[in-house]
Amino acid sequence: MRLSDAVRADQSSGDFRLQEIDRSGTHVLTVTDAAVGYPDKTLARDISLILRRGECLGVIGPNGSGKTTFVRTVLGQIPTLAGELRWGAKVQIGYYAQQLEDLDDRNEIIMELRRVAPASATAGELRSFLAKFLFVGDDVYKHVGDLSGGEKGRLSLAKLIYSRVNVLVLDEPTNHLDIPSREALEEALDAYQGTIITISHDRYFLDRVANQILALDGAGNVEHYNGDYTEFHDWKAGRSEPPAVAGGSGTSVPAAVAGGSTRKSERSAVADGSHHARKKSSAGSARGSKRKSEPQASAAATRVKIIKKPRSPEIIEAEIAELEKRIADLSKKMSEPEVARDITRLVEVNDEYQQTETRLAELMDEWERAETTRVWYRR
Repeated sequence: MRLSDAVRADQSSGDFRLQEIDRSGTHVLTVTDAAVGYPDKTLARDISLILRRGECLGVIGPNGSGKTTFVRTVLGQIPTLAGELRWGAKVQIGYYAQQLEDLDDRNEIIMELRRVAPASATAGELRSFLAKFLFVGDDVYKHVGDLSGGEKGRLSLAKLIYSRVNVLVLDEPTNHLDIPSREALEEALDAYQGTIITISHDRYFLDRVANQILALDGAGNVEHYNGDYTEFHDWKAGRSEPPAVAGGSGTSVPAAVAGGSTRKSERSAVADGSHHARKKSSAGSARGSKRKSEPQASAAATRVKIIKKPRSPEIIEAEIAELEKRIADLSKKMSEPEVARDITRLVEVNDEYQQTETRLAELMDEWERAETTRVWYRR
């Protein structure tokens, strides 16, 4: 049996879907005039950027330019030398390092994934998910200690994506992966609903997943660009003229509109505009669709609920929990065969799903404002 056939067979053996992740605040990471490095050496300075929910920041530069130091600073492992790094609300971070220290060599592959799986996950669901990372058939019963470096990398990435964190920080995730493995990783990240920061030398990978580029030159200078690697490279080559942005030494250019473009999902064939969506890149890369951020709602497209008296975060959280449960129910309903076959019913369910998603986004913004106000008053 060919590998592609085996993957399809294992994917169909279980109900494959990424675990729902807790929704973070709109602004996931804000960096203001930051400098990173060590007391005796500054590796990069004047770093300013805003990473929003659903976006992917690609960090590039020559060896020794400070890419890993930047990531370690973002993770709080190294203090900033200047400026500020601030995480947003309800952020849960998962980190992938090249050392792969999170794996237990004694476990079988499927048992290693079960370490981060909910108790309700069935063997079929785990096998179906592992098939996305090219672990098929009896491969899932191999011991971790018997795997190659590339296979361990795939398993570590599978665990991280399955663990329900809403921010992935990845250090050279495509190293030691062959082309099918890289494509499997890209597909998984394309389906992932959270935010990503990734160091990579793989320009094809960055074109597929990134919509912001942070370039370190090794001499302490940085450039920040809103777009994928190819767009950044073309701009650097002088083929486009981005507008200047005040603040920091980096350059920021809107990729499409402020805050990014919408990702379109399979459900967009029924009704275009779902927040949980993927969109094919208009420029188009040879490796498929490119990750885009969630859209910022316009005044014309969204009715904003005016609240005369601010509500407490606890009251808002209760309503958020109800809406998240309703979204999960609607998602499950859309996968039911009787609904999928009835186009009228499917459109109705999808419309409600989108309306609930829009209301949830409004509530998350309201919760952020309420929590910020509470912190301010406590001061």
